[in-house]
Amino acid sequence: MTNTFLSNLGIGESLPHQGEPSWLAHLRSEAASRLLDEGLPTAKTEAWRFTSLRSLLDVPFASAGRNERNRECQSWAEEVLGEDDTNRLYLVNGRPIGFGKAPTDIEIHRLAQMLVDQPEAIQPYLARHARSDFFGALNSALFEDGLAVHVHSGKRPDKALHLVHISDPEQDTPTSCYPRLLLLVDANAEFSLIETYLSRPGATDLCDAVTELIVKDGGKLDHLRLVLGNDNSNHLGTLAVHQARDSQYTSRSVVMGGKLTRLEIDARLAGPGAECKLEGVYHAIGKEHVAHHTTIIHEASNCSSREEYRGLVDDSAHAVFDGIIKVERGTTNTAAHQQNHNLLLSENATINTKPHLEIDSDDLSASHGATVGALDPNQLFFLRARGIDESRARAILTYSFVRSILDRIGSEPIRALLAKRLLTRLPNAEDMAELAQ
Repeated sequence: MTNTFLSNLGIGESLPHQGEPSWLAHLRSEAASRLLDEGLPTAKTEAWRFTSLRSLLDVPFASAGRNERNRECQSWAEEVLGEDDTNRLYLVNGRPIGFGKAPTDIEIHRLAQMLVDQPEAIQPYLARHARSDFFGALNSALFEDGLAVHVHSGKRPDKALHLVHISDPEQDTPTSCYPRLLLLVDANAEFSLIETYLSRPGATDLCDAVTELIVKDGGKLDHLRLVLGNDNSNHLGTLAVHQARDSQYTSRSVVMGGKLTRLEIDARLAGPGAECKLEGVYHAIGKEHVAHHTTIIHEASNCSSREEYRGLVDDSAHAVFDGIIKVERGTTNTAAHQQNHNLLLSENATINTKPHLEIDSDDLSASHGATVGALDPNQLFFLRARGIDESRARAILTYSFVRSILDRIGSEPIRALLAKRLLTRLPNAEDMAELAQ
């Protein structure tokens, strides 16, 4: 089944990319060979034992061709997202199509063009940090375009760069796309990045996205990643972060919608004084499957990391959280804390959670923990006693459970957008509009 799936996508065929450098051709060949030799993960693959690909592998995906509906896609995305006072750039099926507002103080290049014109500038960074197995390898073998973004030393753009990825499947043909982003934040620069993944209605689609982020000495990066899918969309994301001395990285992941969504985050604290914060909110309903797999590696001393993920799982949905923090030998003065909290909103909902530490150092402060439970009956009674009906009381408590993380998002319009989307997915949504304010 795996080989048929890969063959439909073109793995195993000769895939010439005109003008690309030989080192990239070699990278693609290695990725394709690895996929054909090892295949895709199964239930016996430890990191995937709670995430089944059976429904995905049964679909005859074809790589999305160039789209003739770019303007229509952009208009649709603008209607979905509204205004948010960011510098937006739109991509359709992994290919950039243009800016809504032109950014300043940063360099942005089409990845395909840069691989022709300046391949030596990105060779030290491209595919150096992202996972090279499974869907990371699939992206490396098949991506055609994407973005290379460079924030120069000391720059502090006043607006966030908002990359809006739109999967636009045909009505009758399941399609796949392979967005790729390489972002370099130079020393002492500060930058805000937003990635939003949308899927238009249509046939089943697969978005296999890879994002590589390099934050140099003293750099600061605030990163918000939104997956707002539908019943036919599948999103498999690979995110790699490499942090140098005294750098700061904050990630917030929000997932609300999608048949299958899985995000793998690898953060490497390679320089002394680096700080990493990973936060996330996920809401799964119906038969949706949402999985977060995070790895933070403390390679240097005087580094700190903190994780907090909160999930809402309803109906027959399934969520997975698997978080690893590794503290390597020889490091000192390390702080590493991790927590995952979940609300099961129905008897048929399922959560598998496994936060854990791998420590090879004695000089540290570390903790990890997880909770899985239902709504607090005492809190529910408190609201009911004040004249609030049960459905509305449940919605208030459910929304409050994740609001602490949503409120940390810097953009007020995006906070409002996410609050509104969450509330429309909860029971009694029509009476809850004031909570989105």
